[in-house]
Amino acid sequence: MTPSRSRRDSQRAKVKKAQELVEAAEQLDADRVDDDPVPEVDGQVDTDRLRRAIGLAERARKAAEQQAATLRGRQAELDTARAGLAADRADLRRRESEVDKAEKALAERRQQLVALEEDAKRDFAGYRQARLDELREELAARRHDFEQRQRDAEAAHDMRYAEREGAMLQRATELDKRAALLEEKELEQRRSDRRLTARENHLDQEVDDRIRDRLAHLQAELERTRQRGLGYQQQYEAMRGVAERATAELARHEAGVAELGGLTASEAGMKLRDLQTKNRQLREAAAANPVQDRERVAELEARYHDLMLDHEELVRQNSELRRHAAASMISSTERENARMINDVLQRQNAVLAQELEHQTQQLEKMQAVIRDTPPFPACSAMDDNRDYAVQPRLEESPVQLRDFVKQVRARMALDLSLYYSEADLRCFVAGLAASRLHLLQGISGIGKTRLPEAFAAITGAGRETVPVAAEWRSPQDLLGYYNSFERKFYESEFTQSLYKAQLPLFSGKPFFVVLDEMNLSHPEQYFSDLLSAMERKESDPASRPLLPLMTAAVSPAPALLRDGRALELPDNVWFIGTANHDETTVRFADKTYDRAHVLELPAKPRRFEPDGHGPLTPVSLKALVSAFDAAEAKHGDETGKVLAFLDQKLGDRLRDQFGVSWGSRLERQAGRFVPVTVAAGGKLGEAADHLLATKVLRKLSGRVEISAGDLRDLRNDITTLWAPAFPGTSPAKSLRVLNAEIRSLGQV
Repeated sequence: MTPSRSRRDSQRAKVKKAQELVEAAEQLDADRVDDDPVPEVDGQVDTDRLRRAIGLAERARKAAEQQAATLRGRQAELDTARAGLAADRADLRRRESEVDKAEKALAERRQQLVALEEDAKRDFAGYRQARLDELREELAARRHDFEQRQRDAEAAHDMRYAEREGAMLQRATELDKRAALLEEKELEQRRSDRRLTARENHLDQEVDDRIRDRLAHLQAELERTRQRGLGYQQQYEAMRGVAERATAELARHEAGVAELGGLTASEAGMKLRDLQTKNRQLREAAAANPVQDRERVAELEARYHDLMLDHEELVRQNSELRRHAAASMISSTERENARMINDVLQRQNAVLAQELEHQTQQLEKMQAVIRDTPPFPACSAMDDNRDYAVQPRLEESPVQLRDFVKQVRARMALDLSLYYSEADLRCFVAGLAASRLHLLQGISGIGKTRLPEAFAAITGAGRETVPVAAEWRSPQDLLGYYNSFERKFYESEFTQSLYKAQLPLFSGKPFFVVLDEMNLSHPEQYFSDLLSAMERKESDPASRPLLPLMTAAVSPAPALLRDGRALELPDNVWFIGTANHDETTVRFADKTYDRAHVLELPAKPRRFEPDGHGPLTPVSLKALVSAFDAAEAKHGDETGKVLAFLDQKLGDRLRDQFGVSWGSRLERQAGRFVPVTVAAGGKLGEAADHLLATKVLRKLSGRVEISAGDLRDLRNDITTLWAPAFPGTSPAKSLRVLNAEIRSLGQV
């Protein structure tokens, strides 16, 4: 996971939720209705307070919009940062492509150097020794220059990669900080929503209380007015007949006002004018009455005037009440709509908060699982497996190699229907004594992978098969890698196999790690750490080379991990690589061939009737190694005969004419291979033929500067010299190698 895809996904989710909350807040601000009641002073609208309330509401709305715009700006900054990260990744991929091109150019330079070396070898016979030394010095200098350039390129690539990785980590940290700020803003928005909701509820309650108080006051005023109207009516009834009609009209008018008849101002004015006309008529009629009656009439007129003033006040209050009632109905409807919208938004906010809480809990659970998971889960699980902790009892006395090979061959045929010649199986067993690395070659489908698997099944040894991928380029592809974000080492099948081989159940047995299709990629690249470790082990058998998996120790580390970070190369492990040779594979380098034991299996195995050998008891590592040591002690002198033949009979010609030589590694491997071959029932010529074909003549393959005539002469010399040195045998494998090379040159 570049660190860390899960963290980036979590950040995106948080940003998305924050954006949704901002949009919800904007919608709430847009739909919220200011429910503050209209300020009043003595029944009149207070316009100043109303303007201040409207200004406060407008500033609150603008503040909410500004806050939402700020959040959107920060979201845009996050999007810009993400785009920058994507650009950085693209630039990193481009730089990696440039490094790959540089590596390709270096490979082409290496090929040119190899061609130059071959040209020097081709001119070996015609040039003087001084010229040859000069060419070798030039080749050495160019190799040194090439290796230095390669190291510089790798160092530059690592530096650029580290810089980009640091920049990406810094960007990720900045995004985390911005996400934290967004979370704080989201929390503040929630607090603001709660404050607005509380204030809205308080205002709703205040408005309801004020409306109830105003209605009660108006009802009391109406009741008092009705009472005064009844008193005036009684007085008018006591009046003389002159005022009876006016009193009746006033009573009807008061009853209409009390019942809220809904008269408009114009209708009330018309009635007032009618009453004034009638009043004049009454005054004219009362002119003929005595003085006492006139005083009574004047008093009644004054009271009538007061009643008219009360009538006008009641009409005004009635109109105001109707307006307030209509406004209250509208405000209540709007307030109810706002409350419904607010409820919906609160439910949405609750759902979002619940989802955010759920995602947070999931993240915490994942982090807890990561914390509780050991850094090496597979290896730690092996430590806890009780079956692997059992150390079986094995026979430790040396096996008889001759009988051992025959028994294994017979049981392979009986149990698994696999047919291998005794010479091939003997060569395989002798190769176990000579090298920890085997290369099984041949066409596809002839049982290269089945041979080590069947041998392990018959002898009770441990084994694991690891398929090699064509894209493997580094030791991390083979061993696995450490993810610092998850604090977990992704153990490959190969690493698990090496760890399993050291557990008590397998530590006393031979253990075979089969690398299927080993040459799909360059073993010199992904297998380099193993080749170096085996070289150290071969030079000093008592050493315990380590394979570093990480640069620092982890805790808790598996029990068998050295210093919490390195895996020891077990003594009981052999690496068996299978190889096809077609357009999908690569050629092994000379250093790989030199370190390995090579076995070419026939295209069509010959069937045979196996003898009645019973099942083998499991063979211990100690028993097998003891058998090899016993064979070396008994037949060690035979190795000198083979090496003397190679050096004295063929050495000068191979070195002078073909530029082929060998070193101490061949002598060391022959010192184990030849005695074991003889002890297993083979002849000395069989061992010499295999070593000559796979270790010496193999180096002639692909040498275009060598003529077919020289190869025919070498073939004739080997045939002539073979019979006196190794009577009763023939150099069949060596002759096949030479014949194949002659045919590749278009000769017979």
